[in-house]
Amino acid sequence: MRILTGGMNHESNSLNPIITGEDDFVTWYGDDVLLDGLKPESSIAGICRTLRDAGAEVIPTVLARAVPNGVVSAAYYAKIKQAFLEKTRAALSAGPIDGICFALHGSMKVEGLGCAEGDLAEAIRGLLPDVPFTAAFDMHATMTPLLLSCIDGFTGYKTAPHVDCEETGAAAARLLLSALKTGKKLCTAYTRIPMLIAGEKSESEAEPMVSLIAASNTEEKRPEILAATFFLGFPWADDEHEAASAVVTTFADDRDAAEETSKRLAAQFWERRADFVFRNEYADTKAAVEKALTAALNPAELPVFISDSGDNPTAGAAGDATDLLEQFIENIDRIDRLPTPLLYSGFYDAPCAAALIEAGEGKTIPVTLGGNWDTVNGRKTPLELTCRKIARGYGSYNADVILASWRNILFTITSKHIGFGDDGLLAAVGVDARDYCLVAVKLGYLEPCFRSIAGRAIMATTKGCSNEVLETIPYRKVKRPLYPLDDF
Repeated sequence: MRILTGGMNHESNSLNPIITGEDDFVTWYGDDVLLDGLKPESSIAGICRTLRDAGAEVIPTVLARAVPNGVVSAAYYAKIKQAFLEKTRAALSAGPIDGICFALHGSMKVEGLGCAEGDLAEAIRGLLPDVPFTAAFDMHATMTPLLLSCIDGFTGYKTAPHVDCEETGAAAARLLLSALKTGKKLCTAYTRIPMLIAGEKSESEAEPMVSLIAASNTEEKRPEILAATFFLGFPWADDEHEAASAVVTTFADDRDAAEETSKRLAAQFWERRADFVFRNEYADTKAAVEKALTAALNPAELPVFISDSGDNPTAGAAGDATDLLEQFIENIDRIDRLPTPLLYSGFYDAPCAAALIEAGEGKTIPVTLGGNWDTVNGRKTPLELTCRKIARGYGSYNADVILASWRNILFTITSKHIGFGDDGLLAAVGVDARDYCLVAVKLGYLEPCFRSIAGRAIMATTKGCSNEVLETIPYRKVKRPLYPLDDF
């Protein structure tokens, strides 16, 4: 049993002017996918483990990952698409391929093209038209007609923050194995739900997602339902297909059950639309800063976290908007009186990072911070920064991370567009967030590493490319009417 595998993982924010290129991706080809690409707790790891345990020969093609960012370069996508096809042809020349199981995101967009996953699936289908094809997707995938026509079976994450990635990959592999074992064809039913939902309103441990995920899990206990998933779409991609959906996979002879279940789940989701609200404390930028500065003086609430949610790189924002920074500067006298520095993680600013590295640790230089990419919500802010610590080549994206200070604020500044929810980033520059009374992070909901230590968490609905107030975003392409943009 020879199974083709591979993956692409990128969440593309079309509001972000950055074009995500080859240097932003970590890409593995061929056997390197299995040697170095199987990040623990990733969907591709779950796929490969499950297939190998079943005695299958896993044939890797390409695996490409990048932090969410702007739409993907057409040139880079063309390169990896060609590699996918070349690896597939080589595998076919070595013998028959029995099935395909991929790890995909579902909201990767390419400049001038749109949905990358549908385009890739169609190309792979052109070489392997008759074998079963399943895939694991992110919860924030956007379903398109092309994607649904090319892939037979779908599984998706059921947790946000996403902690079930490996399990989702394993489920996609089991779908494929069930088709191969029985000889039955898979089929998938899709029902569009005309909604956009910010991730911060759909955490899986809060209602209504708790009940809705329980409903999908209950459906999966029925013998004829192989997989039932809610895909929430990605609200910061202005795309004609953007919407939530209920997707159900069965065998082809249970197609009617798939259709009926998909419609029922979609109706349940739609009925709860008004229940999707922020579950955490939140406020506009000015009010959030006021709350945070007051709380930072209360030992019982430390450390206080404030999320710069409108400029969250893990939601594809640029990472250099300055709405929150400007509010901090307005309150710098109060910040100077805090018992510890305000820790702000962080900013993507390659020129600033380079200047601080050139100056060296201990040196103070004039720089500008922010406003290189998101010039709508950010401005180049002049500061005299002191370089405190330099960490070169951090993480899989080989970024430089600099710890710098201005008055009573400590900043982490990166040379590459990476996320600030990684629990290793602060440690790389010798910092422990628990030592600070007030921590600002460019995130929406806090990642588990921060949530577990936060005495109080406040989300600032700041301005940026991941603006949480969806009703204020000037969409041009989404299919209207769409909740909450329109009244129903």
